[in-house]
Amino acid sequence: MNILRPRAMKTVKRWSAGGVVARENGEDRIEIALVGRLDDNLWALPKGTPDREESIEETAIREVQEETGLAVKLLSTVDATQYSFVRSKNDHRVSDHADPYANVKVNKTVYWFLMEADGGCFDLHDHEYDVACWMDLDQALQQLTYHSEAKIARSAARIFRKLHDTQDAIRINGGLTTLRSKRIEDAWNDYTWRSDSELSALDAAVPLNLTYMDFERFYREDLRKVSGKSLKLAIEDENGSHIGNCMCYDYNKKRKQAEFGIMIGNREYWGRGYGTDAAKTLVQHVFTSTDIRRLYLHTLSSNLRAQRAFENAGFRQYDKVWREGKSFVQMEILSHEWHAAND
Repeated sequence: MNILRPRAMKTVKRWSAGGVVARENGEDRIEIALVGRLDDNLWALPKGTPDREESIEETAIREVQEETGLAVKLLSTVDATQYSFVRSKNDHRVSDHADPYANVKVNKTVYWFLMEADGGCFDLHDHEYDVACWMDLDQALQQLTYHSEAKIARSAARIFRKLHDTQDAIRINGGLTTLRSKRIEDAWNDYTWRSDSELSALDAAVPLNLTYMDFERFYREDLRKVSGKSLKLAIEDENGSHIGNCMCYDYNKKRKQAEFGIMIGNREYWGRGYGTDAAKTLVQHVFTSTDIRRLYLHTLSSNLRAQRAFENAGFRQYDKVWREGKSFVQMEILSHEWHAAND
């Protein structure tokens, strides 16, 4: 007697990514971007599946931009949600090629990010949803169709408030630039710049080879550390846009010296004096507010633009060295020489 046994259901893993785009409405209230379909009264946070070899972050940004029409940038990770469902045997997208008639259980993970808009408009959204709009947070929490997305929106709003309530421990005004304490919302720019092969080559460094979520985890840990041996600052332009970073590190208390570094990651600001201004601003701060008496640096001999910016800030060349087959110029600036030129 033949007994028909139930066929084992195939299980597959899938993921998607999306974002909570948040802003303040001028009345100290938060609004977030929602997308909706009017026929079935479905309201959701923008999200979607990867296109070819996209990373999680690239998928989140693209999907949010397509579904809302807004140009967005990442501020922080929020959380991930998981759920499962069964696809019909007739759904060719997830069926087992070896057994196309088997039902498939899909374990789905959605990765969520906090974002802010820096361009675009809702009129540019695609046709997957009928409407994209800003909605007051309290109303959005009631309007969202899925409880899990309301929970994500609430968590994102808490992070958004914390970011905007943060007071910079250090804020130094220059001519074109302002130097300020690093923040978690700088992580995406820093990840992008440090993953850029051209920018890495200018610093004789190797591009990052890790996911953004791993990078952000390390970034958060680094922000929590208090070190007397380094000073890491973000560089802003006149409008408060994060355009690069500068630092003093490897502080030697006995010799009262530290190494100096700067990077303008946003190419739109290259050759416009922002690097020189930031360097001058940090040098002034160091020599008037700390006991450091010597700043030194190493830059590739081929990086003439950086050398000119350092010279304009008061550094002078004092040696050349070879490291791992590359030629570097060593430059320095001394406190007494800086005071003599600026007092």
